[in-house]
Amino acid sequence: MSHLDTYLRTLTERRMRAWNEAQHLLDQAASQRRDMSTEENQSWSRMMRDIDDLDAELRDKVEARDRANLAAQLRDSTLSVFGGARVGAHDLRAGENLRQWLTGANDPMSPRSMTIDLKAAFRERELLRQGASPDEIRALAWDASSGSLTVPTSFSRTLVEVLEANIAALRMGATRMTTTSGENMTLPVLATHAIGTQVSGQGTTIAGTDPVFANVPLPVYKFGQLIKVSSELVQDAAFDIGAFLARDLGYSLARVVDTDLILGTGTGEPTGYTTLAGAGTNAPVKTGGSLIAPTVEKYLDTLYTINDNARERAVWLAKDSTAGTIRKLRDGAGGTVGAFLWDPSMTNGLQGGQPDRFLGKPFYTDVNCAAQGSNAIVATIGDPTEYVIRTVGDVQIDRDDSVYFASDELAYRGKWRVGGAHTRKGDVAQIVQNV
Repeated sequence: MSHLDTYLRTLTERRMRAWNEAQHLLDQAASQRRDMSTEENQSWSRMMRDIDDLDAELRDKVEARDRANLAAQLRDSTLSVFGGARVGAHDLRAGENLRQWLTGANDPMSPRSMTIDLKAAFRERELLRQGASPDEIRALAWDASSGSLTVPTSFSRTLVEVLEANIAALRMGATRMTTTSGENMTLPVLATHAIGTQVSGQGTTIAGTDPVFANVPLPVYKFGQLIKVSSELVQDAAFDIGAFLARDLGYSLARVVDTDLILGTGTGEPTGYTTLAGAGTNAPVKTGGSLIAPTVEKYLDTLYTINDNARERAVWLAKDSTAGTIRKLRDGAGGTVGAFLWDPSMTNGLQGGQPDRFLGKPFYTDVNCAAQGSNAIVATIGDPTEYVIRTVGDVQIDRDDSVYFASDELAYRGKWRVGGAHTRKGDVAQIVQNV
C-alpha cells in the first residue's frame, strides 16, 4: 500500500470517528428525551464542519491519486504492447507539440484551433476502471490505418477529470450522447408500454394495446470561457501552461454547464435535472404548512412517488447544507429518536468507493441545488440514467496572439456545446418546501 493510500485510509477512519462522536452527542439528548443544549448544538455544528473538511480533503487526495494511478496503468499497458522507446518518443513529441501550439512557437500558418478528444478520454477511464487488457486499450489508443498513436494526451485526461469532478450529472451517472453536428434533434421515448391480453381459449383473437411513443427535444447550447495569460508565463519552461489551461478552462466551463444542467429552464438553455414543472404524476411533493425541515415521512413519500423500476437505480441530489440537516434524521418519532437514517460510506474517498446513503440510496450534493427555504426544491430523487447529456463534438480551444498585443498577452478561448433533458420525468421526484 502506498503512502497516499495509507493517508486516505487514515482520513476515512477520522471521518468515521467524527461521525460516531456526532451520533453519540445526539444519542445522549435522545436518551434523556430533551433537545440538545446550546453547547451541544455548537459541538454538533463543529463536528459537521470537521466532516465536511475531511470530505473535501478526501476528494482532493483521491483525485490526485486516481490521476497518478490512471496514468501509470495506461503507460504500463501501452508499454507492454508497443515498447518503451516508442512510447517515450510519442509522449515527448506530443508534449512538445502541445507546448509549441500553446505558446504560438510553431508554424505561423498552423491552425489556431485545437479539438480535445473527450470521447476517447472518457472511454479510456472506463476501460481502465474495468481492468481492460492491453489489447482492449490498444483498440482505443491506436489508429490502425496510420499506425500512429492517438492516445488521449495528458491535457484531455486532466480536462475530463475536472469536468467529472464539477458536473454533478456526470458524477451521478447520467447518459452521455455525442453528435457530430448541432442541429436540433428529438429523442423518441416510450411514453406508455404495450399491454398484452389473456387468451381464454383456442381460436380467440389475440389483442392487446400498442406502445405509445413521444419525443423529447434535445437542443444544444454554446458555453465558453476566455482566458488571457502573459507571454512571459507562457514561455517559462518551469510553468506547465498545458496543465494550467486544462484545469482552469475545465473548471470554468464545468461550473457554468453544471448550473444549467441542474437549474436550466429549457428555454434558451438546457433543461436542468431539477426542472420538472408539469411532470404529471411526479409533480413536486410539497412539505406543506410552515415546515422548513421535511420529515422522514416526506422523504419516504417522495421515494415512493417515482416509478418502481427507477427506484432500483435512484440517487438523491441536494445542497451540502441540506445534507447536513438530513444527517440528523432518525427512524422514530418523526425523525428525532431511534437509529440514524444516514448511512456513512466506509469506502468514501477510497478507489472505487461509494457515496454516503440515505434511505438506502446514494446521496450526491451540488452547490447549485437550492438551499432550504421558502418554495425551494431542497431534494431530488430519481434515476440519473434517464437524464441525457448531449454534446456536439469535443471541447474546442482557440489561441489568439494579437487581440492582447498591446499588453503582451496571449488569449485562449474554450468552447463546448452541451444540452440536457429528461427522457422519463416519471423517474424523478422532488421535495419542495413551502411557507
